Amino acid sequence: MEDPQVTQLSYAQFLAMTVFNSAASGKRENQVGREEELYPGICYMVKQAMDHGAGGPGLSELIAKDTAHWPESGSDRRCFDCSIYNESDEDAYTLDDEQEQPKIKDRAPYIGRTLFSRAVMPFEVKNDPKKRPFGDSGELLQTQEARMTRGQIAEYAAEILSRQHRSHLFFASVFQYKVNFLYIDRVSTVISESIDCQKQPKEFLQFFCRLGSMTREQLGYDPTATPASIKEIEVMRQRALRMDGYQKTYVDSAISDALEQKEKSLWPIYKLLVPPNIKDPQQIGPQAFLVGKPRSCSSSLTGRSTKGFVAYDVRKDEFVFLKDSWRADIPRGRSESDVYLMLQAAKVDNIATFRCGGDVEPRQRTKSQKYFNTETVDFIARIHHRLVIEEIGKPLDDYESAHELTQVMYGALKGHWSAYKNAEVLHRDISDGNILITYQGDEPRGILIDWDLCKTMGEIAEQKASNTNRSGTWPFLSALRILYPRKPYEVADDIESFVHIYLWFAARFHGHTLTGNRDNFATYVNDMFFQCCKEQDFYVGSSRKLSQLQAGNAGFALTGNTNLASLIDELMKVCKEHYACVDIKSMNEHYAPTCRPPAEQQTAKVKVPKLSPPPEFAEAFAANVAETASAHTVAGVPSPQRTLDNHGALFRALGLALKNDIWVINDKLPKEKDNFVGLPAVTMTEGRSIVLGTSENTSKRKAVEDNRKTTKKRKDSKTDSGSRQQTHMTRSQARAQGGLHPVQE
Repeated sequence: MEDPQVTQLSYAQFLAMTVFNSAASGKRENQVGREEELYPGICYMVKQAMDHGAGGPGLSELIAKDTAHWPESGSDRRCFDCSIYNESDEDAYTLDDEQEQPKIKDRAPYIGRTLFSRAVMPFEVKNDPKKRPFGDSGELLQTQEARMTRGQIAEYAAEILSRQHRSHLFFASVFQYKVNFLYIDRVSTVISESIDCQKQPKEFLQFFCRLGSMTREQLGYDPTATPASIKEIEVMRQRALRMDGYQKTYVDSAISDALEQKEKSLWPIYKLLVPPNIKDPQQIGPQAFLVGKPRSCSSSLTGRSTKGFVAYDVRKDEFVFLKDSWRADIPRGRSESDVYLMLQAAKVDNIATFRCGGDVEPRQRTKSQKYFNTETVDFIARIHHRLVIEEIGKPLDDYESAHELTQVMYGALKGHWSAYKNAEVLHRDISDGNILITYQGDEPRGILIDWDLCKTMGEIAEQKASNTNRSGTWPFLSALRILYPRKPYEVADDIESFVHIYLWFAARFHGHTLTGNRDNFATYVNDMFFQCCKEQDFYVGSSRKLSQLQAGNAGFALTGNTNLASLIDELMKVCKEHYACVDIKSMNEHYAPTCRPPAEQQTAKVKVPKLSPPPEFAEAFAANVAETASAHTVAGVPSPQRTLDNHGALFRALGLALKNDIWVINDKLPKEKDNFVGLPAVTMTEGRSIVLGTSENTSKRKAVEDNRKTTKKRKDSKTDSGSRQQTHMTRSQARAQGGLHPVQE
């Protein structure tokens, strides 16, 4: 966009045509009225600038709307102050006839509905200096109200990126006559210096002139995601009608909103292109899949930002599962699709069946990391990746009884063992969300999914002990991982995570002695699963998890299910035996946050001696080598002495439990009555959710977050419909105070 296309509007003309004309409004220079008075002027001048950028009046396909008091649905009262839309979405953003008209007459021509699924670029407008989120240089202002505003912006941006298929998003933060522009992608946020619309009209208009001439891809839209045609949607609908069983529920949930609401759908149907399976000769070129509402979606604005969809395979006329994420672009890194191909070549059991996948083409790579000072922070770029697996499994927390949970966990443990033995791979993110329930006939079967954080044992051996990035989901990390961030990763860390999943579900869905004392129970949940503070440059957790395992005590006693109680007791005995062999003093000396990093080690080839154990120990020796040959030996502690250094103890505990043929089959509480409901909301790291390394633990706090949302709904029901701003503050404070992720934060 050349300057002549911008300068057609003089400063005087610019002021005369907008509510920024302080003289016309009877206000002193640099004085503004209510926020609502700014909206019509913003919409008008933005539209004019975009039209000029497109070549003339009315030529831009974009339009600016005043959306500040018209939410997309009655249950969600959040609203952008203003938003840019595509004019082709007019049927969606146009208000219904019966909706309330604005009290300020100038707003009437510009009003529209807030739509997270269709917003091109939203605006957040503030008039109160305390609520201004960014300074003139783009710095983060530090009032409590400013942090709340940034949390609000971060929440809206995350919601847009979860609803739409975008590589990046532009956002405008308006304070009185000043505007900061934001560029947001899955790495960080770049914030411009503020533009004073009274003193710098040319610069302000230039931005929107350029915006009006951008292609959809330049605006951040994924070129491999296009709206599905009416014919394609109808074919998918007919296939859905033939579904049955538990999978039909997931299919209906994914597409029902789009089928019923049509152009006003909050989750439109898109056709996504996925790279083919290079090992399948029948797959030529990108494979097409239709998706609607995701079954799972990360709430994090940055990071892997994983979305999981029940997807319709256009070529094979069947429903499958599609995973969309942004993987870290690291040296010697491999995509999850590559991992699946490697695991399948090694004949690993109890994992998902890979259909196709790879890095999205044309390649989509984040850009924001380029604009930060690499001497103070080194953001890792991310690459857009998609893969498809054949199984549409049930989430692990949908297990029907402790017996089914144990069967599924046995299968997942088998998958982990198989990957470790056959491919020398550690998963490194064993969590409730990464185990799925599938069925072989009527028999439940557990499979292990989400291998994008895995590493081979060779890669783990090369990893520096001082590395501050820890993979995994925080509530399920091992006791040593949350206390000793410098400790190298071990197979024991993965295996222990299976135990914490059991403790999590036993505490959440089954009767036990802590449910009678809500305060003690809340403290237990916080200490065991969520507590986190910063020491030096590391995040560390509570020591309670370690002390409970050392004592062999779960921290509560189960009631009403003797088999589950016995299994938990056995798992705790295994952990107690393991931790009796862990040298905690050595851990403190080598791996605590406050200790000095170990010196850089030098290696050289040495002659390997022949090992000839006595005949009576040969069998045991061979078994130990098979399980622990590639494992780390943590400071002074021989791995074979520790029970969690191989899978045998857990296999034995689960296997013995499953040999019992009498189980309580109605022992699980329904989700709406689970033990976490009503607990005081816990926090991690000074009031905001944290992301350690490449993990996305915020999405795994669902149980406690559900309670937070429930509490908020109660408050909302008592809040007058006119107090929208306070509703926004409450949401943003709960989500992330100061929740943007620029380096200044």
